[in-house]
Amino acid sequence: MVNGRGAWNVSGVGGTKQYNDSSRPGPYYFDGSGVDINEDDPNQYAVRGAVKAYQRALTRRLGINLKIDGAYKDKTHAAVLRFQDEHPAIGLAWGGIGPDTSKALLLPDLKRAYKRRAIAELPLAVLSGTIRHESNWDAGAVGYVDPRDVGLAQINAEAHPEWDTDTRLEPINAFNFVIQYYNGNIPYFKGNIRDAIASYNLGRGGTNSWIRDGRPDVWTPDGSTTPRDVKQYIDSILQG
Repeated sequence: MVNGRGAWNVSGVGGTKQYNDSSRPGPYYFDGSGVDINEDDPNQYAVRGAVKAYQRALTRRLGINLKIDGAYKDKTHAAVLRFQDEHPAIGLAWGGIGPDTSKALLLPDLKRAYKRRAIAELPLAVLSGTIRHESNWDAGAVGYVDPRDVGLAQINAEAHPEWDTDTRLEPINAFNFVIQYYNGNIPYFKGNIRDAIASYNLGRGGTNSWIRDGRPDVWTPDGSTTPRDVKQYIDSILQG
């Protein structure tokens, strides 16, 4: 199985672009991303899906009519520049989308979904922390270990065959997926937030086994040879 592109992958796999004067590290969504892709390549397809997601977010944030075609061209570039100019906390307005701009574009949608759907016991920080840990706010992230994991929530195709790639790449679906997951698992684990977070990585069955083993910081699931740093995973997500 070919490895995925990861989040903001430094190799630029899939069509993310290097900033034109190399003054910023690593590839981003920039001019040319999503243009003339091979739709049979999951890494390139995910980049186009991410550009579509950002174009939709730009139309909402700026109140403009931007073509949603997944091709990062002049009008998308100009819209990103305008958004960055209007949100100076992001930093330099340069016309490309990296983690900070992506989060600024998509966080309002996450907060809206949280307000509408989350149970009272689910902290917003756990929801945003899960998105950050899983994808670093890269709407086109493709799992480096398993390229069947895609999007902001790294939803796996095999585990969720009812959803096609476009559905799993759509940010609002990712947000609702994580909310629904915690809405079910926080009560299942009797309100224990740390156990519910562990289950996002280990699954319910794995988490129950981890609990029976005394909740060790580092734990190896049955049938695996790869240890999981469960404490680090939980602590990272709790940072929001």
